[in-house]
Amino acid sequence: MPHRHQLKPAVLAELVGLEQCQQGLSLKHVQKGGAVNSSYILTTPSQCFFMKTFESDQVNQLNRKELFDVQKIIWQHGLACEPIYLSDAHSFQLDAWVESHTLATNELGEEQKYIQLANALSQIHGLEMDRPLLDLPLQWANYLKRLPKSNFIKEHKLAQSLANIWYQAPKSDLVFCHNDLSLQHVTVHTPPIIFDWEYCAYSNRYFDIAACIEVNQLNGHQQESLLVQYAKLSNVALDILTEKVNDMLPLVNLTSHLWYCAADAVGNLQGSSADKISG
Repeated sequence: MPHRHQLKPAVLAELVGLEQCQQGLSLKHVQKGGAVNSSYILTTPSQCFFMKTFESDQVNQLNRKELFDVQKIIWQHGLACEPIYLSDAHSFQLDAWVESHTLATNELGEEQKYIQLANALSQIHGLEMDRPLLDLPLQWANYLKRLPKSNFIKEHKLAQSLANIWYQAPKSDLVFCHNDLSLQHVTVHTPPIIFDWEYCAYSNRYFDIAACIEVNQLNGHQQESLLVQYAKLSNVALDILTEKVNDMLPLVNLTSHLWYCAADAVGNLQGSSADKISG
């Protein structure tokens, strides 16, 4: 059974006790699932699963049970893979395996790729989901608590200045959002199956589009393809859409910067603790 050594003993013990795994299992690491998570293909004699281990939720304090239930509703709408099992300690999750190319791996032309990305955003924003409203400045404050204030004075000031942009946005801009829609999170199915819902929230649609631009590092031409298609689907004038997305880009950039700094701080703290325990 290769790669079992990669799992914590408690995770492995819970896995082998599952009904789905009673005939044996194997694991193959497929990608790093962000700065604090890892992802695997879990194969049994009868089926495959996608497995994500949550190495640490200290950065965002995510409610995994709530997110599991939300993903189940999104799956019922046809836009997510089926969530199968959440571990007792919320340390890992199994989803049904989806065999499909994503927008990151398919052979579509560039313009068509970003048109489909816009289509996915539009479908997400059309979902009727009961989710808490994202308080982004509070999220920044939680990240900054983990960082030495003397080294992040500029970020503290920037967070204060950008908070008004977030709180003053019209309520009509609020929809259900993914908030981390990379090309590798969207399959080429029709409708697409979308992965990785852990940052979904009732939020600002223009922030979600700006986050999509940032996470995919879109250049000017790619952004134009995305925005032109989204404008068509949402009946928002392209100039207004572009202006509102540009207003949200500084908020996205600050969020990304603080998230990675906080994740690094948590990782360094965990590494230091492990060193003390082992040595």
